[in-house]
Amino acid sequence: MEGYEGIFDFETENIVDDLNIVKERARVNRIIDSLKLYENDNSAFTNLITEILEDENVVEILTKISREPIFVKYFPEFYNKNKYGEDVINCQQNSSYHKYGVFKHTLITIEQIAPKGIPIGEWQRKILKWTMLLHDIGKPYVKNVSEDGTESFAGHEDVSVELAKPILDRFYFTEDEKKVILTLIKYHDKFLNEGEIIFDNMKFLATELNNKKELFYMLIDVKDADASAKSIEVYNKYKLTKNKYIEFASSYFDGDSGTKMNVDDNPENDIVIVKEKKKNIEEISKPELDILIDGIISKKNLKTVFQPIINIKEKKVFAYEVYTRIDFDKTIEIMQFLNYTKETEMYDKVQQTLFINGITKFQDIAIKEANVLFVNSNYESYEKYINKPRVYEMMDKTNIVVNLQNYEKKDFVRIQKTIDTIHENNGKVAFTNFGIGSLTLEDLDLIKLDYLIPDISIIRDIENDEEKQKFLFDMVTYCISNNIEIIVIGIERQEQLDVIKNAGVKYVQGYYFQRPEEVIDNINDKIEGILSSKSNEAIV
Repeated sequence: MEGYEGIFDFETENIVDDLNIVKERARVNRIIDSLKLYENDNSAFTNLITEILEDENVVEILTKISREPIFVKYFPEFYNKNKYGEDVINCQQNSSYHKYGVFKHTLITIEQIAPKGIPIGEWQRKILKWTMLLHDIGKPYVKNVSEDGTESFAGHEDVSVELAKPILDRFYFTEDEKKVILTLIKYHDKFLNEGEIIFDNMKFLATELNNKKELFYMLIDVKDADASAKSIEVYNKYKLTKNKYIEFASSYFDGDSGTKMNVDDNPENDIVIVKEKKKNIEEISKPELDILIDGIISKKNLKTVFQPIINIKEKKVFAYEVYTRIDFDKTIEIMQFLNYTKETEMYDKVQQTLFINGITKFQDIAIKEANVLFVNSNYESYEKYINKPRVYEMMDKTNIVVNLQNYEKKDFVRIQKTIDTIHENNGKVAFTNFGIGSLTLEDLDLIKLDYLIPDISIIRDIENDEEKQKFLFDMVTYCISNNIEIIVIGIERQEQLDVIKNAGVKYVQGYYFQRPEEVIDNINDKIEGILSSKSNEAIV
């Protein structure tokens, strides 16, 4: 067969099948020739790779060209070997979550996502295909093999993002396209358990995707393709999660009140609207909002609750966290309420009242088992609206920890000035919700922090998730070496507590010990009883 020398090596048994193999291999050779021909035309070269990714036989094509010099030249990050001698092409995944190695998994996800015939725009298809090509390329770099041979890949999303950046720069993409692909990669493996699908987490993802419905649904597609190429158990579990993603999207972007998520899950400054549980969100008029604001400023509509933070080494209460709840008889959108306070220039007074109210109520309680209080605040709200001299005066009477939220992508110099001033006035600072945003442990080197609180999503189901355990262990190691105390929240089961103790965590909080209550009870005896019946050997 002239023209096919060296392409194949087989004995003919079925002439039709063999001819199809010959044709396909010839097509692959033509693709390789085209790539060589157009490699100096950035736009055309990018289009050729995109056509490969969109091809129905993408698995076979990429498998065959992955060792071609032209592919190695433009995707060198695929071929850097880890400490086990593996690169992206041959990196194995020996865990119950996976049924393929990294490259085979990647190819299957490319094949699965946005196939031809699905009504989706070409731009979306291109972005999704490239996202799947690059979504797991960081895995060999972070691979860790435990003593029992189980392999984990904690933190691979962030590494994949860093490796994808130079790859995308070699091709023809707009800055907006690069940003979307990198964002989809970064969050493709976040919030996969049902318990993590709370409003706060979902709103965070929506914000990262510029609150664009189209991009949020593309992230759902990415997660779906990724899960479908894992084990059957993982995919079946994900399908339940996917339904919650869609429920959130329908509510958040379309305003479908029939599937509205509970606004209790979205407290800014830990504001919680207390009301009758009703299925539909009620319309609330501006006069009613004015009445509600007056009720907050006068503290008539406020309810304060406290939840203890436990020192599991000393088996006693270490501190309390305060939540201020707004008592109102209608179910309203919390963001609608906050936006209205800004429109009427009452936002600063509302924030001031909510922040100070919690501290005042705590100081009024004479008998309590600790005098340390964690008070939550959005970073910008604390900077702009809180009467800080009043807070500093309160710090002389109570050990106050300002628990900052929404500190992402801020000027670290400005944040450190805020922290320094709090320290000068005998206060301390915590970062909460850590681990779900863009801030890394290395970023904390620039900040003199007192406490670090992992996001509750990291703790949910941690006893069954090796990657979450690895992430927590890394956080604990970092905190110990940098003189930062770590506080783990969301403890609801003994199994979770066992993992937390094994990680070396000292401070915890959760329903396993006590729910938030208006009255501060003395519970040291209860804590002693709970912890004395369990081993404390792992606590350091």
